[in-house]
Amino acid sequence: MKRAFFCLVVLAAFPFSVWAQGIEENSHYREFKKWTVAAQHKRPTPIVYEWCVESYNKMIASGVLPSTQVPEEIMSEDIDFPKIEWKGTVKELNDRLCSGGQKKLSEDIIAKQAPYKAALKADKLRLVIDDKTGAVYSYALAGGKYTSDAKQLAAARVWFLDIGAATNESQYCLNGGKRSSVRRYTFDAQHKLLGTTQKAYCGDPPASAYR
Repeated sequence: MKRAFFCLVVLAAFPFSVWAQGIEENSHYREFKKWTVAAQHKRPTPIVYEWCVESYNKMIASGVLPSTQVPEEIMSEDIDFPKIEWKGTVKELNDRLCSGGQKKLSEDIIAKQAPYKAALKADKLRLVIDDKTGAVYSYALAGGKYTSDAKQLAAARVWFLDIGAATNESQYCLNGGKRSSVRRYTFDAQHKLLGTTQKAYCGDPPASAYR
């Protein structure tokens, strides 16, 4: 009986939340770490943040306490990632790098997309904003100059896009020029797509491709 009481005292003085030795054996923790680190990419995508939040919730549901300390690690900076200090509790890491990063990215995407959602509609809006990644695309107008100006894109009845060569084809012509294809989009006044045409070229598309 005394031994059992002693064990309870030890558990009370040193709760499991500070024992990080076994956390790396938890598969949800490993997933949380993997996706949280991936989300620190200099050009993160919303889906990666969704995966790290999902893995955090699964990790907590599996019994890991939010106050659990992680084994400390410093991940070196490279061309696509900043230096990452992996330390603190799992909750602190989630708040700082996962759910916190997701909130900031969401706010940045909303601010970036706002001018396009105000000026564009229907197919024009669909072509400019990628719902999966949050990316915003630019298009060339008549004359061949590319623009990301929402008002200019809204006013133009015709857009152009150099889509390059098909991936299942040779990227170069017999004369050595790099293959390219210009796609022409035609819209009505309500920004609905009326149709597309496409023409292939060897080398840089001529000015006539953007008429």
